[in-house]
Amino acid sequence: MTTDINGTALAVFIFFFVLVTVMGFVASRWRKPETLAHIDEWGLGGRNFGTWITWFLVGGDFYTAYTVIAVPALVYTVGAYGFFALPYTIVVYPFVFMVMPVLWKRAKDFGYVTAGDVVHGQYGSRGLELAVAATGVIATMPYIALQLVGMTAVLKAARAAW
Repeated sequence: MTTDINGTALAVFIFFFVLVTVMGFVASRWRKPETLAHIDEWGLGGRNFGTWITWFLVGGDFYTAYTVIAVPALVYTVGAYGFFALPYTIVVYPFVFMVMPVLWKRAKDFGYVTAGDVVHGQYGSRGLELAVAATGVIATMPYIALQLVGMTAVLKAARAAW
């Protein structure tokens, strides 16, 4: 194991770390809400994000550690079986870009925040709302675990490099 630090890689890392940190602080003051008492301000940025910011947010959702770490690792490990992610992505993109704008408009018009809110508003069933909310939480858990594993790997690599 080598302990030499790659100066270029370190400089790029520090540059982007500082850039994202500064952008985060600037964004916290940009379009500051009158009150933080509404859940829309906490979960949805007050529904004030425009197309440009939303484009980056959707990109951040699509291109997570799952896309750039887990799928290539799966293909490397199990071979062609891991290519299931490609048709999945092909199916998801039209869904996201055709269905989600309609869902977003309905959620904005009626003040819905979560998928459970949309289901309850559309169908009036608390049981179905609970099922959708629980499914969302359970389905998100593997992605959270993947993010934690990815961060652990990055931090271990960074620690080894220092």
